[in-house]
Parts: sequence; structure tokens; C-alpha cells
Amino acid sequence: MSNELTQKPDIALGAGEIQVISTVVQQIVGPVMANIGEILERNSQAMERIAATQQMMSARISDLEKQVRLKTPLSRSQEKCINDAIKARAREVLDAKGLADDRRAVTRIGGFIRKSVLARYGVDSLREAPAYDYETALAQVKGWMDLLVIRDVAKEAKKRAEQAALQAAAGGIGMDGAPPLAGQDD
Repeated sequence: MSNELTQKPDIALGAGEIQVISTVVQQIVGPVMANIGEILERNSQAMERIAATQQMMSARISDLEKQVRLKTPLSRSQEKCINDAIKARAREVLDAKGLADDRRAVTRIGGFIRKSVLARYGVDSLREAPAYDYETALAQVKGWMDLLVIRDVAKEAKKRAEQAALQAAAGGIGMDGAPPLAGQDD
């Protein structure tokens, strides 16, 4: 009996029966596979839409970050550092001409340096310049060199110095170092 249980029955299928079974399996599995294909196609399209949306959002976020950087003004300490650098550069430029002690000339040169920095950013005051470009503004101040402006300011300063020397020599300077008022004696 044990031999009978271990033996497989001989089932012989004819070519017609195999074709019928194959057709039945195709009819059962075919619609399932078609549905799976449609689901995969929809998923693929959805993934493409999600990727396009993410790319668009990434571009918008990048643009917003750029706008925030451009709109963030210099801090007060950054503004003060740039102003100090402007004064130092003006003195340095005028020191070569021997005019670093002329406050008026230093102020004029400083004004021209400030004007060049403001023109770079298209703003009316240093406070409005973008904070992200602080180092560039400092570099521009340190590298400022307009020979025509320096020459003109130096000429004016030398004329003032000559006039002050002439007045001092002529006795036109009062006791307090200021010129006397018209019609008054010291």
C-alpha cells in the first residue's frame, strides 16, 4: 500500500485540454495584469507630477532666499565698520599728498568713496545696502582710487592752506584762532 501512495497517478492531458487550460488562465490572469499595468502607469504619471512640483517649489524657495538676502540691510555695526573704513581710506589717500590732517579734505574724499559704494547698490544710504555683500563693500572702500577726484580735493586743500598761511602772516587770525568778525577788533 505504501507503494501505491507514493506513486503518482498518470494524468495525461491532451493538446486540446492544455489549450483550454491555457485560455482559462489567460482569461483569469489577463485582466489582473492589465489592471496592474494601468496602476503602474498612473503611479508613474503621479511620480512625474510630484517631481515637477518639487522642482518648481525648489526654484521658488531659491528665488525667495535670494530675495531675502538682497532685502536684508546692513546691521548698524556693519554700517559703522564701513564708515570707519571710508574715513581710514580717505586719510590714507590724502596722507600720500601730505593732507591727512585736513578734516575738510578727508570729509570730501570720504563723501566720494561713500558715493561710489552707494552707487554700486543703487541705494541712498549705507544702511540700505545688502548685508550679504558686506565684504565686497569693504573691499571696494579699501580699493577706491579716483585720481582726478584726489587731485581736485588736494588742490582745494592746498589753496585753503595757502590762504590760511597768508591770513596768519597778515595778522588776520584772532586770539582764539578764528578770523575776526567784520567791524570788530580783537
